[in-house]
Amino acid sequence: MQRIIALLFCLALVVMVNAQGWSGLLWVSVGFVVGLFVTARIAFPILLGLPRAIRLVANGEMLAAVYRRLLFTPFLWIVPLAVIVFLVGFFWPSAAAWFETNGALSTGLWLGVVGILLSALSPKSRADFHADFDQSYRQFYVHRNARRQRPNRHRSSTVPHRRGVKRTR
Repeated sequence: MQRIIALLFCLALVVMVNAQGWSGLLWVSVGFVVGLFVTARIAFPILLGLPRAIRLVANGEMLAAVYRRLLFTPFLWIVPLAVIVFLVGFFWPSAAAWFETNGALSTGLWLGVVGILLSALSPKSRADFHADFDQSYRQFYVHRNARRQRPNRHRSSTVPHRRGVKRTR
């Protein structure tokens, strides 16, 4: 998936440099980074975190309070972004019109959004998210099963205990 996104990004760069000149290179790059960052903050908790949390809560492995924390981050990003878009459109309509008509910026933003949504299909990305999910929301687990427990949790040492071995003096 990452190769596809990289090829699409390079193609968008070439097309926008031909269409808008060298400023197109800047705006596609800025749009791509912003699209990746903001969409990852909003989409990943909803696309990957919510189904996992629903399954874990249904199995009794996680507290239902995880929903509030899981949906707080997208809410924290959506509300200020909506306020910023509204304020820019209200107080500075020429800037809002420029952002809307800038094809390179729009292309970069959409490419970033598509990149994040396609990366959710990657097994490596899902495995990274699951590890991050377990780390970030570990306080909501009711009890950990053997698959998720740390090894040697109750021992003071990681050296294996030698049972049945006679000691000689």
